[in-house]
Amino acid sequence: MSNLTSPTTVLSGMVLAMLVACASTDVTTPTSVELSDSTLTTNVRSGLANQPGLNPADIMVEAYDGEVRLSGFAASQEEADKAVAAARSIAGVKVVRNDLKVKDAP
Repeated sequence: MSNLTSPTTVLSGMVLAMLVACASTDVTTPTSVELSDSTLTTNVRSGLANQPGLNPADIMVEAYDGEVRLSGFAASQEEADKAVAAARSIAGVKVVRNDLKVKDAP
């Protein structure tokens, strides 16, 4: 039996061909960046939750590459300012974009 047509050689070649065909060609954002943004979002949310006198239930947090966006509603301007200051204090936050709306007083 020839060395190139032995069952082991043929099987090895087929496995190699399948591995090459299944190689990833993904060009999306690397998982490490997404994880970092996700971790940053979680850390900012935790920081907001730990602020006395701040109700983070109506505040949404988004992070991308160190930029954090706060949106939603704050009960007062002081609460909005406190949320921005809390977000800025989190390690890894480069910029805080404040898109919070202050609720009208009843």
